[in-house]
Amino acid sequence: NYEQQTVQINGHIVLIKAYPVSIDVVGLKKLCSSEAVKEYEGKLRPLCGEQTIVRVDRAEPSKNIIRGFRAFDTLLERYPQFQGKVKFIAFLVPTRTHLKPYQRYMEEVTQLIEAINSKYRTEEWHPIDFFYENNYLQAIAGMRLCDVLLVNPVIDGMNLVAKEGPTVNERGGVLILSETVGAYEQLGQNALTVAPADLEGTTQALYTALTMPADERNKRITADKPFIY
Repeated sequence: NYEQQTVQINGHIVLIKAYPVSIDVVGLKKLCSSEAVKEYEGKLRPLCGEQTIVRVDRAEPSKNIIRGFRAFDTLLERYPQFQGKVKFIAFLVPTRTHLKPYQRYMEEVTQLIEAINSKYRTEEWHPIDFFYENNYLQAIAGMRLCDVLLVNPVIDGMNLVAKEGPTVNERGGVLILSETVGAYEQLGQNALTVAPADLEGTTQALYTALTMPADERNKRITADKPFIY
């Protein structure tokens, strides 16, 4: 029964619901005040632009990393006022590196980053930096510094990055969220939502996020807090 979200089997009625998990908000905020995270912030800050887009993902096809970078490429081409000002910093975690499809995927990601950087690079600026390592504290520091957090997986059971980012962020960051992740049910109303295959929609979401007034940003963050906690 789609309307009631139930399944009847052997005389029993089973409710089919989403039960999103929470995050350790207190522990995460304590981590943000640690010397290690502050040190990473200091190292990352010179890489940031006037505005900074961040993503934090395992390096696997389901995370839709390539389409996110292609949307950023389209953004820079269509709206050249962002060139020299906006940076995209990706924190990619190695996973299943012994499998050839994952190796090839990461090669494609790296090649695309190099192509975009080559296309727009100036003496003082290049559009994308990325880290390929399992470094949670560094990723937390990056999410604290971002103006836009891009979470656009093809599909994801939950995706806690969508909750961790708004919790730690210090810049009124805007969440761009795929409609096919578990966190969407709680956070979708106040995020900029995208269909994961929609390159044009993702490009426009990036533009909207980067041009969103501060009061609108803060309103969205405040509205999300009850669902994060």
